[in-house]
Amino acid sequence: MRSGADVVGIGGFSGRESQVTIAWLADAVESGRIRYVLMSGGTGLPNDGRTGADAVMAAVQAVGKPVSSASGLYDLQGLAA
Repeated sequence: MRSGADVVGIGGFSGRESQVTIAWLADAVESGRIRYVLMSGGTGLPNDGRTGADAVMAAVQAVGKPVSSASGLYDLQGLAA
């Protein structure tokens, strides 16, 4: 990654720390603060009841356009609605 890159972690290290909403992501996409979302691989830690970014990541997979040159990368430009 280049120095000064604009990157945000959604869900924290285990994918369960941050409680973000689909509305928050839609606002960030609409305002141009977020365009791409990279889905991480792996199984993560066992579920302990915290939902983290589960709903947001499911929405990304449902509406995002997969980027063919990078596995797990989704383009959300123009898809805030």
